[in-house]
Amino acid sequence: MMSPVRNMGNHTMKMGAIAVKRALLGTSALCATSLLATSAFASDGVKLSLGGYITNAFGVAFDDDNAGEKGDNINTTGVGTDAEIYFLGSVTLDNGITVGARFDLEGGDENDDQIDQAYAYFKGGFGDIRIGSQTGAAGNMYMLPPGSTANFGPYSPNTIGAAVSPGVFDIEGMEANQDKSQKLVYYSPNFGGFSFGLAFTPNDNEKDYNNGDNADGQWRAKSDSGDADSNIGLGAHYDYEGDGWGVNVGGAAYFEGDVQDAPAGTDEQSGYNAGVNLAFGGLTMGVAGTYLKNTTISGANSDGEDTWVLGTGLAYNIDAWTVGAGWAHVVGEAPGTSAKDHIDRVGVTGSYAMGPGIDLDAGVFYTWANAANEGNEADDGFNSFDDHNYDAIEFSVGSSIKF
Repeated sequence: MMSPVRNMGNHTMKMGAIAVKRALLGTSALCATSLLATSAFASDGVKLSLGGYITNAFGVAFDDDNAGEKGDNINTTGVGTDAEIYFLGSVTLDNGITVGARFDLEGGDENDDQIDQAYAYFKGGFGDIRIGSQTGAAGNMYMLPPGSTANFGPYSPNTIGAAVSPGVFDIEGMEANQDKSQKLVYYSPNFGGFSFGLAFTPNDNEKDYNNGDNADGQWRAKSDSGDADSNIGLGAHYDYEGDGWGVNVGGAAYFEGDVQDAPAGTDEQSGYNAGVNLAFGGLTMGVAGTYLKNTTISGANSDGEDTWVLGTGLAYNIDAWTVGAGWAHVVGEAPGTSAKDHIDRVGVTGSYAMGPGIDLDAGVFYTWANAANEGNEADDGFNSFDDHNYDAIEFSVGSSIKF
């Protein structure tokens, strides 16, 4: 995703002192008007506004679905919906600092996770400081190649028809028990195209502190078995736009702290992501990769078993149309064996912008996988299927509405 670098920036003397005097009077009047407007705006307090999105998808998938195979007991067709409403409030104070809050209300069928995010922020020339339940710096700043739409993609897709996926690019989402647990996050200003983020998560399994805790009272989270305390997330980007071309280079890292009741010899998880995207006119192409240490393909902690994923793709935009294509390949070490699990996914996508914030999209994908030795699947997310191989082809159409 390309982020433009914004630059802000300005006669002849004929009337001498009179012209200078008029200029000074005009400047004074403008300054006074600006100060009055700022004071009036700030004195109104925080104003509430709404935003949000809804994405819908319909798909058909044909895969290995005989008894014991990965696609067994899964419908061939399906409809998917993801929706959220944002409650946004902010005010810019006389000192130039913007103070605000954001609450994300899930619009889908969420049984016990109705509020997705809830955090306050303080933004100014110093950067952006956020506190509350939210995605951290690593989860917001990891890199993906181009080629995906709002619904579909070859890598870390929002919705998928295949029973397995190479969607392990998000290092924070893979390794945290909850990817929007309570945390402190800082995002820097843009320094000539460079920006960075830093996040601290006291406990990665605490979002509303419902395990005997109380987020609005006792702020010390209860650390249950398997929870990771004192986790750090990092992200960095460099964006440049030249004459008809641009580049976006970035990466992220996530480090678990102390894991509660970890078995002897179990090391904490960590993850690293990096990528680069290049744009030339309407064409964007790029590559990104992620490495997860002590982490299986399913995200489980497994000492000494690591996972790698690589993706590459491109997208071409002309007027309201965008077409894309990509490939992703993930390799995971299976627990207790030298064998490795492999998942590959290739696909072609297309989207059409009907209007501001209204898109129609579609995708065709082929996914194939090869599991490691028999007996390890239940540990690494493959959930035993007879021949240890899996193939799927899917056709999907969808829509995305933002407001």
